[in-house]
Amino acid sequence: MLGPRIGWIVALLTVAVAASAAPPYDGSTPLQCAIGPVLVCSNPQVCVRGTASTVNLPPVVSVDVGQRLIGGAATGRTARITAVSHEGGRLMIYGTETGSSWSLAIFVDTGDMTSAVLSRDGVFLMFGKCSSG
Repeated sequence: MLGPRIGWIVALLTVAVAASAAPPYDGSTPLQCAIGPVLVCSNPQVCVRGTASTVNLPPVVSVDVGQRLIGGAATGRTARITAVSHEGGRLMIYGTETGSSWSLAIFVDTGDMTSAVLSRDGVFLMFGKCSSG
């Protein structure tokens, strides 16, 4: 009688461990990404280190792949995600808005994030960390 119960317990634990081992930053749930250092480059010779506020972004950006939205501004402004892919252990997210293009790469195993925004006035690079939420 104990043998079948142990078998069920082992099976349930195996399923639970496999579920918890799934990458938490793969876009299957909404993410909150804290923006850390930002590099702002207006031409090839001049790049300035700053923060999210340096480029008028919120310190934390919400990323909802399911809804295809990125946001976080106090005004409620959002940007539409136009493309999503998974490559090299990263969740890759892309979009365009008001003449600028942007990309966001999140390592699915750690939540580490890099992002770039390309505009007429230059480029800025962002680094940060994402969490489920």
